[in-house]
This record gives sequence, C-alpha cells and structure tokens, in this order.
Amino acid sequence: MSAPLARVGLGLMCKAPLAGVTKTRLAAMIGLDAAAAISRAFLSDCAGAASTAAGAIALDLVACYRPADAATELARLLGPRWPLTYADRGDLGATMLDVLDSLLARSPGGGIVMGADVPLIGAATIAEAARLLREGAENRVVIGPTFDGGYWLIGIRSADRASSLFMPMTWSTPDVFAETVRRAQAAGLDLVTLPLQRDIDEPADLEWLKCELAHSSAECPATRAALASLCVERRAIRALTHF
Repeated sequence: MSAPLARVGLGLMCKAPLAGVTKTRLAAMIGLDAAAAISRAFLSDCAGAASTAAGAIALDLVACYRPADAATELARLLGPRWPLTYADRGDLGATMLDVLDSLLARSPGGGIVMGADVPLIGAATIAEAARLLREGAENRVVIGPTFDGGYWLIGIRSADRASSLFMPMTWSTPDVFAETVRRAQAAGLDLVTLPLQRDIDEPADLEWLKCELAHSSAECPATRAALASLCVERRAIRALTHF
C-alpha cells in the first residue's frame, strides 16, 4: 500500500467584498455596489475551484481575510469548508510570509497563497500547482504570473529558504513578478512557473472578461451570474434615462 500524499496548505487571500472597500478601480465604471457584487462573485468562484482541487489532491484550505471585521461576511459567503484566519501584517509581503509559515507548520507538502481576482482559474490548475510544489525539494517555489506584472499564486516548501521573496518591495506594480524571479534566482531557488493568468482589477479587465466568457467553457457560475445581472441593470438604467 502506498503512503498517503503529504498535504499542501492553501491560503486564499480574501478582502471583504463590501461596497467602497473592494474593487475600487472597477467601481469608478460600474458603481460601488456592483463592484462589491463582482468581487463577491470572484471570491466565490476562486474558492469553488480551490475546493474542487482539494477533492482531487490533498489540500488544507484556509481563508485569510482582512479587515478584522470581515469574518461574518466571509463565513456566510464561503461556508464551513473554509476556516477563517485574520491576516494583515501591514505589508503584503510580510502578510503572505506569515500565512505561508503558518501553513507549512501543519502541511509538510508545502504552502500556497492564492489571490481571488482570477475567476477563470480552474481546479486543475490549482491542483497542478500543489502537485508541482509537493514533488519539489526544499528550495522549490511555484508561481503563477499575471498579465499586469504581478502574480496570482505563489507556493513554497520552506519559509526560511524563500523569505527573501517577501521582503519589502513596491507591491501591486508591473515589476513584482520580475523582481520575485530575480530574488529567487539570487537565492538559488528552484522556480516553476504556471500559465499566465489575468487579474480582473481595471475596467479594461472587466471588458476582457465579458468577451472571454462569451467564448469560454469556464464554469465560474457566480461570475457569470454577476455579469449577467450587471448587464440587465445597465439596460434598465439606459431605458429609464431615455424615457
């Protein structure tokens, strides 16, 4: 009988999907409430993909949230499969490293943090990230780049070996992925890159998402429903303004 697979911990980085708090760049185009609804849908679909992946590969799931008063909202959205832990060390890198260190303490196969702005991500991609991480040595790092120069997922086997990746830098800029690669090479890490994904942060990203979903078989049911509702609302507003 083969030995059970070493479990991998996955922390989904959650920002409360509240009007005026989340997706503020989208809100300028679609309004605060609609932006919050879109954010809620993205989070639901990303969590759903991770939950499906956990059924195929040994994953320990945790939702890492901020701000501190977001627990009730997120528990209602994510359900009992996702234990919640507050995660905010001020700096994004310090927060991610803290989460990863906590995951690694109970998940010998590695620790992953994943963003919730990639609603088209599939369970197979998440499972592949976990597999690649678990099969690597202590210096293995798995990273999923985004079109805007950042990354949507990063996984490590050792917090000590990979700590330089999370030292202060200018986060949320086009140089984040390139700087992370540079640091990984300088530290002698075994870096494995996942397929490129697109974060949905800007109005142009949302327009891209609508076109992509029109020709895609991706499930993301919550995102499809939220976008359909947004289109209905816009048509109603146009009808009223031309009455």
